[in-house]
Amino acid sequence: MVAYRFDPDYTTTGRHYAHPLIQWPTIIAGAVAAIAIGFLLNVLGLAIGASAFNPYEINAQDETISIGGGLYVIFAQLVAFQIGAYVAARGSRYPDHFGGLLTGFMVWALAVVVAIMLAAFTAGATASGDVIPSGVAETIGELSDATDGQGANASDLATAEDTADALAAISWWTVGALSLGLAGAIAGSWLGSHHPKWEGRPRVDDGVSYQTTPRI
Repeated sequence: MVAYRFDPDYTTTGRHYAHPLIQWPTIIAGAVAAIAIGFLLNVLGLAIGASAFNPYEINAQDETISIGGGLYVIFAQLVAFQIGAYVAARGSRYPDHFGGLLTGFMVWALAVVVAIMLAAFTAGATASGDVIPSGVAETIGELSDATDGQGANASDLATAEDTADALAAISWWTVGALSLGLAGAIAGSWLGSHHPKWEGRPRVDDGVSYQTTPRI
């Protein structure tokens, strides 16, 4: 038989939380909310970009469009993860662990894992379905020749360099989006864990045996 204490004494040996620190139902709910809101904001950004697209000025505005699109994606991730983590922390029965940091981090991690799985599934389906456009296939062939030194020319090397630059830019934008998404998740979970201001938390005291269930 175990006893339950409600004072926040962390120095007593043998005392620990009377409930799991990770609460999966609310974490899953927060991750689903973050993914849904992120999808909505990204589609909104795509609609705005398509409406403002001018094919006659694409060369002059190429860099501006790229930077603007990247900044919007980062903003969308920040907002989506902040709302998702807030939902998770606000819905948790015990949201006070580490100021909500643990809940926010798990919401972010779960959403990122789901996104990676969806991207991998889509890439696998595309490759197995042999639906790669002919232009992309030709570019891949040119890059292969350029890197192998077979038939390499100035055009192939320029294409390889442009592709490497684009890949590097996408990678850095992705790092920025994920980093700010994590920051947003931590901020959202902190806000959710402090509304309302919870006070008492049951903790198990292994040394005393006078109560079998916590008073909530």
